Amino acid sequence: MSEEYDVIVLGGGSGGYAAAKKASGLGLKVAVVDGAEELGGLCILRGCMPTKALLETSSRMRAIREAGEFAIGVQEPTVDIDALRDRKSRLIDDFQHYRVRGLENGDFDLIRGHARFISAHEIEVEGHGVLHGKTFVVATGSVESIPPIPGLAESPFWTSDDIVELPRLPKSVVVVGSGAVGMESAFLFEGLGSKVTIISRSSPLVSGVSSALSEAMEKRCQDLGIDIIIGKSLTGVSHDDSGFTLTIGEDAHISCDQLIMASGRKPNLAPLNLEAAGFPGDLKRLEINEYCQTTKPHIFGVGDVSSPLAVVHLAVMQGEVAGENIAAHLKNEKQTATWDERLNIFGIFTDPELVELGWNEDEARKRGFDPVTASYRYDDQGKGEIVGEKHGLVSIIADRTTGKILGAAGFGPHVIDYAHTMMVALHQNLTVAEFLKIPSYHPTLGEIWTYVAEELMEEL
Repeated sequence: MSEEYDVIVLGGGSGGYAAAKKASGLGLKVAVVDGAEELGGLCILRGCMPTKALLETSSRMRAIREAGEFAIGVQEPTVDIDALRDRKSRLIDDFQHYRVRGLENGDFDLIRGHARFISAHEIEVEGHGVLHGKTFVVATGSVESIPPIPGLAESPFWTSDDIVELPRLPKSVVVVGSGAVGMESAFLFEGLGSKVTIISRSSPLVSGVSSALSEAMEKRCQDLGIDIIIGKSLTGVSHDDSGFTLTIGEDAHISCDQLIMASGRKPNLAPLNLEAAGFPGDLKRLEINEYCQTTKPHIFGVGDVSSPLAVVHLAVMQGEVAGENIAAHLKNEKQTATWDERLNIFGIFTDPELVELGWNEDEARKRGFDPVTASYRYDDQGKGEIVGEKHGLVSIIADRTTGKILGAAGFGPHVIDYAHTMMVALHQNLTVAEFLKIPSYHPTLGEIWTYVAEELMEEL
């Protein structure tokens, strides 16, 4: 088979689907090539949705155990693992069905099979021959990145892919890694009743966020009895019928019932043979500009293969931008659609939650701003005190000269949900003074953003 398309989208996850939908809606002839065993994408099948379904049960079990603080006497809760798996599966089946229906009934061709470039404008798809594309969108997502630790490959460790299947409830868990997957895994199993230890080779505990947020997260872990080993790496693994024995650093040893590797993910580029399309053979990430174009003008990148953050909303934003710009590119018209990296939001669904959006102080300085930051704690805010939040806080970053809001962050109950208040402020380029004109209902957790904005006004 040999057929030419205006656009060939490699990958049918959130970013690829958005690109295909936008491009086909603009009248282009589009093919989506997906070689995964199941359609649906990482977020639906093994990422965002199944993990949040499991975390909901975990958080509710934790809330029951902490009910005494609210004058409620309860017995120690127990979990039915089979029923939990069934609930998760029912939810994911529904989400997946919606996405598969969109892919199978879209105004584009869906081609199942693994693809690899054989030239700048040709791909070979197993079972389908060669396809010609005037343009391409690479949206193949990411894969687990597992370090070469002695003994690790021979052991039955878990990754995030295994966790969502919840094979069993271990008595003790060691989580290697303290990013989003690592911290969510730790809180998931602590909530379900496992004894948890986190190994983080970096300091502070949660890298890439402010020290105040990381310290608040660390204090919460300590309250829950989660052990933390910071500044050391996993250097060896052995496993037998009694469980895992782990070597930490040079000679320290700990044991556990289950090892979880949350050591990050990397762009899924290796199977694509991008070298045949003119890219370097050792390509680690597909760099894109504000139009989602790579160094090859007819090849666009969206989602985890190219994003600064592996999050769905950026993948969707980039997919729509790519689809719109491809239509302009094929008409030799100026590309005008852009994705704004400032409008990123990164959340960790721990208990409480952690969120960062926009730019932090270092990122703002790199862009020529003079950032100033103010913070406010939940234990000094009415609704925060009522819900019993002990360690949480929020902060806002603004430009000292103009007062323009540049970013925000928080660690607190349901803070990811009401962080969208600050996303609107970023999207609309509001100053702190303009933001303070927006009323907030009292008493709510969300009104804490106005408290910190008032503090920031004094700093400004």
